[in-house]
Amino acid sequence: MPLDFKTVSNFRDASIHNMSSGKIFRSAKLSNLSITERNKLDDLNIYKVIDFRDPREIKKSPNNLSPYLKERYINLSISAQTLSRMVTACKDKKDNVIYYEKVMEESYKLYIENHKNVWKDFFKILISSKGQPILYHCTAGKDRTGIASYLVQSLCEVEENFIDENYLLSNDLLSSKEAVSEQKDTVKHPEKLVTPLMLSTLGKVKISYLNSAKNLIKEKYQSVKSFFLNELGFNSQDLNEFLAIYK
Repeated sequence: MPLDFKTVSNFRDASIHNMSSGKIFRSAKLSNLSITERNKLDDLNIYKVIDFRDPREIKKSPNNLSPYLKERYINLSISAQTLSRMVTACKDKKDNVIYYEKVMEESYKLYIENHKNVWKDFFKILISSKGQPILYHCTAGKDRTGIASYLVQSLCEVEENFIDENYLLSNDLLSSKEAVSEQKDTVKHPEKLVTPLMLSTLGKVKISYLNSAKNLIKEKYQSVKSFFLNELGFNSQDLNEFLAIYK
């Protein structure tokens, strides 16, 4: 369920269905936190704040954290240059939503394949928390944060339909403007090449995007559990510790 934060978008508990609640939270950027809501966030006794944004996004809108949470902040940068690749697709294919959605699907694969070091560090932090709450986010809290939530929820053996339902909540909890707020500042091409259709595509989640990541995991690694153990290098004791906290 969404939590009552007015100055942070897409804030909610990422523990769903059969998971232990109150251990992991997800959100969009924390740049606009009011003083009142900074105090509310402090009251959650967060162990770490994990920011998946790349340095250009962070420079544009740094988090407005309390001194307490600044000491607990970690940047695990993920970038797939999605908007830049949409601009390239527009040059080659013209302004077409089908090609932009294909770019989104490819980005979800890149979030997995090109950032295994991030996912290893992410899970290390989750395990080291010993059950203290974790908050993780990106700019809009929908794509990179959506992948993180999928990995955690799947490792906890949540059924896919619940994972999908939770993922799609971002479409209800975000405005399109919020969802693309920093993307134009990270594009490698002149802004005049960015079209409204690109931004409207970028501003929503679709189940086909998440499915592209799921299919990659299934085809290359069989399961998220196998990805965790064999690709990221964790062992069965790590898995048991993780499940003891979050499941």
